[in-house]
Amino acid sequence: MDDQSHDRGHDLGEDVRVEWPRAGAAVVTFSGEHDAFTARTVEPALSSLVDENELVVVDFSKAEFVDSSMIQLLLKSYKTARERGSTFRLQLGTAPIVEKAFQLSGVLEVLDRVSTREEALRKGDGPR
Repeated sequence: MDDQSHDRGHDLGEDVRVEWPRAGAAVVTFSGEHDAFTARTVEPALSSLVDENELVVVDFSKAEFVDSSMIQLLLKSYKTARERGSTFRLQLGTAPIVEKAFQLSGVLEVLDRVSTREEALRKGDGPR
């Protein structure tokens, strides 16, 4: 992932795409349904993105389903980012079932949640 041209995307698998809108910032967009298979598939790449960027945004705006294994991966990634002093944000404005899963899991109380890409990419505020 060293050739991170701004705005150039990279697919991590079905329904998962990474983009670098600016230096030090990565956006991982999830569309469709995401479960344990997705979590296992994207975990190494998400871990690398957290290690290599000051800001990682996980965008679930187009997701239709998310299960507890994905939520656990997001919490793990958030913890790693926080330990590094970087920012990990959740962009959410999605299907009610996805928002409900995040709400019931308590993840919305932990992660920095935003509704738009503009909010997601803002500098400052850092990790909670």
